[in-house]
Amino acid sequence: MKNKTLILSTGLAMFSMFFGSGNLVFPLVVGQLSNGHFNLASIGILLTGVLVPFLGILAMLLFNGSSKDFFGRLGKPATFWFPLIALSLMGPFGVLARCITVAHGAFKLLIPTTPLWIFSVGTCAIVFLLTIRKNKIVPLLGSVLTPILLVSLAAIAFFGLISVDLPTASIGGEWESFKMGIFQGYQTMDLLAAFFFSAFVIKHLKDQSKSEENTLSTFFKAAMIGAGLLSIIYFILVVLGSMYAPQLANIPPQEMLGFIAQAALGPWAAPIVCLAVVLACFTTAIVLTSLFADFLKKEVTKDKINNSTAIFTTLAIAFFTSTLEFSGIAKVLGPILEAIYPALIVLTVLSIFHKLWGWSTVRMPIAIAFAAKLLLRAI
Repeated sequence: MKNKTLILSTGLAMFSMFFGSGNLVFPLVVGQLSNGHFNLASIGILLTGVLVPFLGILAMLLFNGSSKDFFGRLGKPATFWFPLIALSLMGPFGVLARCITVAHGAFKLLIPTTPLWIFSVGTCAIVFLLTIRKNKIVPLLGSVLTPILLVSLAAIAFFGLISVDLPTASIGGEWESFKMGIFQGYQTMDLLAAFFFSAFVIKHLKDQSKSEENTLSTFFKAAMIGAGLLSIIYFILVVLGSMYAPQLANIPPQEMLGFIAQAALGPWAAPIVCLAVVLACFTTAIVLTSLFADFLKKEVTKDKINNSTAIFTTLAIAFFTSTLEFSGIAKVLGPILEAIYPALIVLTVLSIFHKLWGWSTVRMPIAIAFAAKLLLRAI
C-alpha cells in the first residue's frame, strides 16, 4: 500500500472510531452553554475531546495495541478492574444506554409520541439480533452511514450557519466557558475508546509500515487528518449550538441536532437526517454491546455463560440505564468522569514518556492527580 493511501485510510479510520452518537450532542451543548464565548468553549472541548483521545491512540501504538501491557504498569489487578470499569461506562451503564436515548431523540421527529421505554425495548431487541451477526451488519452500516451522516451534517451546517446571526458574547464568563468545554469533552469518553477500539487501526498501520520510525511518522500524519476532520465538525457544532442557543433553551440535549436540522432544512429534509442518526446509534450500540458482552463472558464469568446470555444481560442493564434519559445519564457519568479523567490523561502522557524517553514513575503521579481532583471538588 502506498504511503499516501495508508495515511489517508488510517486517518479516516481514526476519525470513524471517534465519530459516534454522543459526539453529535456534546458540542451542541457546549455551544448552547457558552454564552457567546464559543471560541474558548471550542478550545476546551477540542483539548479533551480530540487531542487527548489521539494521545491515547499514540500511547496504545507504543504498547503495540495491548491494553493489558498498557494497564499492567499499574499492577496486575488493574488489567482486570480497569477494563471492567471502563467497559461498564462505555457499555450498559453509560455510552450504550446513551446511544438509545440519542436515537430516541432523533426518532421523535419522525413519531413524536413514542415513549422512551417502548423505544428502548424495541432498540434492545433489534440490537440483540444484530449483535449476533455483527461481523456482517456493522461494516455495511458503517460504510454506508458515515458518508450519509457527513453529507447531512454538511447540509445542516451550511443552511444553519447562514440562517442565524452569530451571538454576542456576554461580558465575563470566558474561563467558565473554556472549563465547561473541557468537562463536556470528558463526556465523549473518547480516551476510553482509544484504549479499547484502536487495536485494529494500530494493526493496520503496523502491517503496512516498513519500520518503527515509519510507523510513527505515518501515525502523526494520519492523526492530523483524523483529528482535523473531528475538530472541524466539533467547531461547527459548537457554533451552531451557540447560534441557536435561545431556541434550544427547553430542548433536551438528545433532540438538539434534530431541532436544528428542522430549523435549517425544513420538515421534509430533517427526517432523513434523523434516520441517519438513529441508524448510526444502532451501529455504535452493536459494537459496544459486543465488546462488553465478550468481556462479561470471558473475563468476568470465565465462559460460564454463553454468548446470548451475555448479550441479553448487557442489554437488560442498558435498558434500565436508558430510562434515566440522556440528562440523567450525564448527571451520573459527569462526576465520575470528572474525577477519573485527569488521572487517565496523566497515565496516557506518562506512558508515552515511558516508551519514548524511559520515564518509569507512574503510580504516584496518577494518585496525586486523582487526589487533587477529589480535593478540588470537595473545596
